[in-house]
Amino acid sequence: MAYKNVNMNVLLLTRSYGTFTFLDKAYIIFTIQLLDLGHLDCEATALYSGANSTGVGKGPIEHERRDAVMISALLSHPAVGLILFDVGSCEDIIKNWHPAIAECTPRQWEKGVHDLPSAIKATGAGTIEDVKAVVISHLHYDHAGGLENFMGTDVEIWCHEEELKYAFWSCATGMDRAFMVPHYLVPDKLNWKTFKRETFDIWPGVKLHHVPGHTPGSIMMELTMEKAGTVLLTSDLFHVKENFEDGIPQSGPLIRDYTAWYRSSEFAKHLANQKGAKVVLGHENKYFEAMPRSPAFTE
Repeated sequence: MAYKNVNMNVLLLTRSYGTFTFLDKAYIIFTIQLLDLGHLDCEATALYSGANSTGVGKGPIEHERRDAVMISALLSHPAVGLILFDVGSCEDIIKNWHPAIAECTPRQWEKGVHDLPSAIKATGAGTIEDVKAVVISHLHYDHAGGLENFMGTDVEIWCHEEELKYAFWSCATGMDRAFMVPHYLVPDKLNWKTFKRETFDIWPGVKLHHVPGHTPGSIMMELTMEKAGTVLLTSDLFHVKENFEDGIPQSGPLIRDYTAWYRSSEFAKHLANQKGAKVVLGHENKYFEAMPRSPAFTE
């Protein structure tokens, strides 16, 4: 989908949420609303290395689990319309999730609140039928399961080329089927779009950066906004604050390539520092709650 012609020097927008006039060629007006798509009860050991570990002779420690929020971002963009960054999990986890995932990482989720159509409607920005494009940070079940809502539509589903290839291969061979789930990895029912570059200026004010490590094709989104400045949506490059603030990586199957993750994390932190960015991590409640959430918004 090509975005509409936009005069970046003088922008006059008329939409259901009002009329805006904006004079500045460095920015384009849009808003972002963070959506709560439910929570996962996670083993802390997977989220950051060294959790639930202790030294010899130090005795037992209290076992730590984490409440991991599943985050989506809804952009109201004048040149495109409604854009989603990540779509959360599917509705029927008993049917679609690997049994071990459903048992060991239970979901707290309420239909009418956390399902994607309801979460979008609650923003007041529109309905799921108004969504024009979706960007998926990576194709794990808790970020891409909601693609079931776009089956058979012409909504563009964007991800990195390496991620799409890895996900289909992993699912087909069974190598990573606990995290890459067959019900949304279908070649002919979704309007897949990919990019290959390390940085992709996908729409005015919106950049995608390839940040491999968690998965081979993981991406983060950089937004350049009029009032908020730079906003970085890192997704699972950083699951929790320990990954971002302390440089502690994920562990086990949640980090596919440590060297790639280290390079990606250094790049992301440098970018955040250089631009004074507001940062939203993949599942960290502290960072999620620091930003305006639906129906409030950032602009």
